[in-house]
Amino acid sequence: MQQLKTATRNERQLLNQVLKSLGLPAATECDRFFRYFHSVADLRCASQRQRRAYVGGQSRRRSLLTAIDLGRWVQQAPRPVLGEVLASSQLGQLLMDDLRYLPQERVEVLALDARNQIIARQTVFQGTLDSCPVHPREIFQVAVMHGAATIVVAHNHPSGVPEPSSNDLAFMTRLAECGQLMGIPLLDGFVIGVSSYFSLRETGHLPLNAH
Repeated sequence: MQQLKTATRNERQLLNQVLKSLGLPAATECDRFFRYFHSVADLRCASQRQRRAYVGGQSRRRSLLTAIDLGRWVQQAPRPVLGEVLASSQLGQLLMDDLRYLPQERVEVLALDARNQIIARQTVFQGTLDSCPVHPREIFQVAVMHGAATIVVAHNHPSGVPEPSSNDLAFMTRLAECGQLMGIPLLDGFVIGVSSYFSLRETGHLPLNAH
C-alpha cells in the first residue's frame, strides 16, 4: 500500500510540473485530470469522448494529453537503424562516397548495436585543412548517449591521400584503448581519401590484442 501511495504521489508531482509549464493552475488542474483518468496510464484506454470531456475546449489541456501520448510513443518506438556493417570494405566505400570530396577534415562517429547495425552517425569535429583536434570524450559521449555496443570512427584527408599519419595512428590507438576500458570497442577506424581508404582492421591494427 505504501509503495502504491508513493507511486501516485510521484505521478502527481510530475503532472504538476507539466501543468505549470503549460501555464495551467497546477493544483486544480491536477485534481481535474485524476477525476477523469485516475492515473496517467489510464489515458491509454480513454475514449475520445472522455478525452473531449476532460479538455472542455481548453487547448492547453489538449496539449497535456498530446505530450503524454508523445512520451509513450518515444518509450515504445523502435530505435532507428541507419544501416548494417557487414565488412570493412562495404563501410569504407560508404564513407568514401560521403567524405572524400570535403574541403575540410571531418571526424565522424558511427554507433553500432550488438548486431553491427548503425544506430547513430554524428560529426564530432570539422576543422581546417591541416588541423582537426578532437578528444576521445567527444567520441565516447556519442557512444554512451546512443547505447552503442561498438563504434567506428572515420575522418577524411582533404589532400586525397588516405595514408595515415603517425598522429592518426596514435589517436586511433588511444581510442581503441579507451574503448577497451569502457567496454565499447573500436570496431574499425578509417582514413578516407579520394580514390581509396585506409582501414585499421583490414591492415591488422585492430583488434589491439591481435598484436
